[in-house]
Amino acid sequence: MNSAEIRSDLLNKIEHSSVHQLKEIYGLLQNYFNGSGTEEWDQLSSYQKEKIEKGIREADKGITKPLNEVTARLRRKYASNG
Repeated sequence: MNSAEIRSDLLNKIEHSSVHQLKEIYGLLQNYFNGSGTEEWDQLSSYQKEKIEKGIREADKGITKPLNEVTARLRRKYASNG
């Protein structure tokens, strides 16, 4: 593909992405363009930072699940996927 085709393909994918996908794409691009010599936190998208901060707030309030429950749930969820 030439550069015009790549640009067109990327724009098409962005235009048809979900809100979640759009935030992830934005974070990836931010990380790519800002990626030289910055701290890991600074490289995260605002969406990722919000999720981490939410998790910390919930943990501070004691709203957590034991590791064995989380692990069991993930094993059940992904066991059928090979």
